[in-house]
Amino acid sequence: MDNMWIEALKNKYRFEFKGLINVEDLFDLKLEDLDYIYKNLKRDENDLQVDSLLDANKNPLKGELDCKINIVKSIFQMKVAEIEKAKIAMANKAQKEKILAIIENKQDQELSEKSIEELRKNLR
Repeated sequence: MDNMWIEALKNKYRFEFKGLINVEDLFDLKLEDLDYIYKNLKRDENDLQVDSLLDANKNPLKGELDCKINIVKSIFQMKVAEIEKAKIAMANKAQKEKILAIIENKQDQELSEKSIEELRKNLR
């Protein structure tokens, strides 16, 4: 898997998206844009398919295309994982804030149940 990144950088792979972009630019794209590129690569892959017993796997573009497809899929999966991680972090933060609000309310309630003498002692 690491070899695909080296191959892409070494061979200066470019991806068609509003012109040509490089591997680094893929990380800046939205999921929908990555999906668009993926679909185009898969279409190109299907166009390369030849119903022949001879030279079926000898097309030099096949290796590059496979590598590009794997790179786009990998970046897509990384981005999905990042989004899920952010959602979990937001849910945890919301839960923590809710618990802190409940604690504050209970402390206020406990304080309001004290007698005037106890409250005066706490003022000092």
